[in-house]
Amino acid sequence: MQIDFALHSDLQKLLEIENNTFDKNSYPLSRRNFLYHIKKKQILVVKIDSKVVGYLLFFTYTKSWRIYSIAISTEFRQKGLGSALITYLKSYAAKKVKHILLEVKTTNSQALYFYQLLGFQPLKLLKDYYPDGDGIKMILEI
Repeated sequence: MQIDFALHSDLQKLLEIENNTFDKNSYPLSRRNFLYHIKKKQILVVKIDSKVVGYLLFFTYTKSWRIYSIAISTEFRQKGLGSALITYLKSYAAKKVKHILLEVKTTNSQALYFYQLLGFQPLKLLKDYYPDGDGIKMILEI
């Protein structure tokens, strides 16, 4: 397993992972979105045997960083790759900020459990944050 910043050559695989993970109602990232974030060095990819099998998109702010999206190829889920991406980001962010934020749907119990296992704590309820329901803002202190 290798984790590094996404390259332009990773674009096609990132789009495949995105479109296999998120339906149109989830507003998947476009080719243009990915190109922008690759250029800004805001996407980490996890590779197995030099093949991109997952990514984490994050935004940087002065006092905190925010995980916007994380996705793993279907055949590589439940193998610790999402945890590895977040752990890598946490280590990288520790030199720059004191916490990482993210939002998740209140009905996504699997994601909520996953983030809590990694140390994220609920920060506040976000009423009508998503088109189809509420969200929870979570924080990970570094």
